Amino acid sequence: MAAAEMNSPQANMRWLLGYILGHRGAAVGALLSGMVAGISSAASPYLMGVIVDHIRQQVPIEQIGMDALALIGLSIVTVTAFFGQRYFSGQVAYSVNFDIRRTLFDNLLTLDQDFYQHYPTGDLISRMHADTEMVWRLLAIGFTRFGSAAFTVIAAFILLGTINFPLTILVFIVLSVSTTFQLRAGRVLSPVFERVQAQAGTLAALVQDAASGIQTIKTFGKESGAAAKYREENQEYRRRWLYFRRRNEPVGMLPNMISELTAATVVLFGGVMALNGTLTLGNFVQFFVYLSVIGTVLLQLGTIYQRYQQTRGALSRLTPLLQPPRIHSTSDAVPLSAPRGEISIENVGVKVGDSWLLRNVSLRIPAGSVVAVVGPTGCGKTLLVNLLARVFDPTEGRVLIDGVDVRALALEDLRRAIAYVPQSTFLFSQPLHQNVRMGMDNIRDEDFNQAIHISRVSNDLPQLPHGLDTLVGEKGVMLSGGQKQRVAIARAIVRDPAILVLDDALSSVDTHTAADILADLRGVLRTRTSLIIAHRIATVKDADFIVVMFDGRIVEQGAHAELIEQNGLYARMVERELREDEVANHVEA
Repeated sequence: MAAAEMNSPQANMRWLLGYILGHRGAAVGALLSGMVAGISSAASPYLMGVIVDHIRQQVPIEQIGMDALALIGLSIVTVTAFFGQRYFSGQVAYSVNFDIRRTLFDNLLTLDQDFYQHYPTGDLISRMHADTEMVWRLLAIGFTRFGSAAFTVIAAFILLGTINFPLTILVFIVLSVSTTFQLRAGRVLSPVFERVQAQAGTLAALVQDAASGIQTIKTFGKESGAAAKYREENQEYRRRWLYFRRRNEPVGMLPNMISELTAATVVLFGGVMALNGTLTLGNFVQFFVYLSVIGTVLLQLGTIYQRYQQTRGALSRLTPLLQPPRIHSTSDAVPLSAPRGEISIENVGVKVGDSWLLRNVSLRIPAGSVVAVVGPTGCGKTLLVNLLARVFDPTEGRVLIDGVDVRALALEDLRRAIAYVPQSTFLFSQPLHQNVRMGMDNIRDEDFNQAIHISRVSNDLPQLPHGLDTLVGEKGVMLSGGQKQRVAIARAIVRDPAILVLDDALSSVDTHTAADILADLRGVLRTRTSLIIAHRIATVKDADFIVVMFDGRIVEQGAHAELIEQNGLYARMVERELREDEVANHVEA
């Protein structure tokens, strides 16, 4: 996990610049518009000072009229340029934010289960939305204000220098010292804000867990405990946020302080110069108006710098979402266009930490076979079948499909060839028919209806308010456990896979319905390679052969009758199930 993060792209300002360059036309448009707006904004106070001096000098009214027309024309240019700046900056901000979110989400879909065990769902949602929102906020204000603000300051100082160079240098020194302090103070705030965002992710994870597990919380009467935990973390979020604001606000107020300090400097020195005749009244007005303009611009630049520091923290939280998947297709991956479904498992072992979960597992399954895998809980049955679709990769040994190591096959082709029905079914908050189709809208109606019938989902339709159009709710909350399993079976059948894996897929279905499903499934199972994991022997006894696992190893394999004769683990499992059935029948009687 750590190695993957070290080798992953880093979400930093250089990475962000790459996305901006993808929309360089709009970015250049925003900067050019800002340049024009900044220069024209800086020229307005200069022209005002000229008008004041012309009025005092009692120049002809025609000249005053020309000055007024020039000021009006300059205002039109400024407004038009500001409009262009806002228009193009909006294009950059929204387009870059769209690209970043698409990149992050596409990469999330490729990451392995190990990644999702390290990052809670709520925290990932916070990173995908709150942290990318910080990027949008920087780009929106940056391209809207930076160009005009920067060129306003540059043009203002150039024009001030033509009016009175010594006073301009004095003002520049005061602004430089204050601004340098602001920049240094702002660098400290980036890691502080990152801790604020991390706590926001913790809060989002708690909300997500509470919403998803609300039935469990209510069943066990843990509302007060969940509320107390949220209150505790919310208090920590408040503490971190206030800690950040108490340090951020003084930095944000520096532009106002700078403006007041500079105004005092101009009043003190500029007033003396005006009295001595070194400055005209128009020049003095120009300096004062420029102080107001510069103060506003510095406030804008200060806000941009704060957003910049906050975005650096947000970007660091996006970096883990960019890590490459550990399991992926190689550049020379072999396509699997027409899979037969032959499976070979050669001396496979899976090690996690210091423990071997699977060891020395070898198995050959001919194409079209129906194979059952049984054994006590935790013996490695599910882990074994997960190796087929590369949910995990073996630590040692090989898994082959149609004679090719699955690690050499194109991952998309491999997973398209396998349909997996887990014991715990996940349904999306979509209509029932979309949960069955899973994006495969080109499925023929007869194939869809057949899958609905075989899985016995058709039995539940009269009970649902809108039939196949019923919205099943988040994680299928509107359906029972058995109904969800039947939907998952229909989802698998309709894909017409080369390999079908049923991982205790009938555990939540009643015995009568399970028997009906199995009867109809036999025709489906015989047309493809099928692996059935089950705890009930009645579910697997008709398989071509049965694999018995214990403690991560295969200890027996053969047909039902052969395993009974061996009088080993399988025979004991059958005997125990018969006794349980006898007890259950006696209780019912």
